[in-house]
Amino acid sequence: MMNGAMRAGFALVLALTVGPRAAWAQVDDGSAVVVDMPEPDRGCPVKPEFLPVTPMAQVGIDRLGWLVHQAIIPASKDKFFKGGERSRSGVKPVPADMARKLGAPDTSKATLWVFGKEKSKACKGTPIAWWAARMGTDEDRQTFLMAELAMECEVLPPGRLAGTPIVLRQKEEPTGCVLRRPNRSLTGKETDGIPPDYAEHLPPQDCASPGCARLWEYFGVTGEEGAGAFDLTVSYLHRNGSNPCNWATDDVSILFARAPEGTALQPLKPGGQLFGGLWDFTGLRYILSREMGVLYAYDFQKLKAPPKVVRYASPTEEDLLHAKRTLSPCKK
Repeated sequence: MMNGAMRAGFALVLALTVGPRAAWAQVDDGSAVVVDMPEPDRGCPVKPEFLPVTPMAQVGIDRLGWLVHQAIIPASKDKFFKGGERSRSGVKPVPADMARKLGAPDTSKATLWVFGKEKSKACKGTPIAWWAARMGTDEDRQTFLMAELAMECEVLPPGRLAGTPIVLRQKEEPTGCVLRRPNRSLTGKETDGIPPDYAEHLPPQDCASPGCARLWEYFGVTGEEGAGAFDLTVSYLHRNGSNPCNWATDDVSILFARAPEGTALQPLKPGGQLFGGLWDFTGLRYILSREMGVLYAYDFQKLKAPPKVVRYASPTEEDLLHAKRTLSPCKK
């Protein structure tokens, strides 16, 4: 009995000395070997630091790719755009030694992790060049510090909103945290009724055929557990002649969240256009949307709290021109 207790105690001491991620295992001949224990997934961070991205072409760089937001350069430190240059858009390179002084995050203390394609894990991104991008209109024009990244994974090229990457800054790799893209949609014709759980959130609108037509569509992202986010747009078209471009329109867009245990939709404010969500082993963690140069990240576990907001661009005249989300058939 004493020998058995001694052996058990000796085995415990050996197991403790191996380390928290390894253990002893006994093989057929009775000897013991060290085996690595799998490290549990960390999941998505509790307090994430999101860095939105912008297409290179949007700031004036004639290449296909993305720039990640670093900081807003205050006017007192903006040495790149002076005099008349401050009244128009432009882009200029920023020396690496100046980038940190202008607010670029210190990647030696926390890594940039890039979420790109659907359900792929985050990969490491390393800044290789910095740019000062002057953006906006006369009413709101600012200079933004952006970084070009060398990424260890593939991302979709700029184009569709649903392909937009998102960058997360933290020290350790967010293992088990994945980005899901919108994976379902439904479009309603003029004679199709809006699903009741969406319709109950719409403001009253006087729209009767044939003088008025109502069109609607929604798209959403969901996981296996049923939780998700949905983006609804409804357009009321007031017919006036045969040319749709002469019709007045009333447009409504609402972003919703749905919990896995219920069917009720919860409107999210200030909304924004849905482009994905982050999931881990606990389920849906963050709903991601953006609108007019602002990223919104809604904590799914705290939907009553305001979302995390990151300003990463100033809308241009073209952005403002196409800002209205409508289902109008007008082709201009």
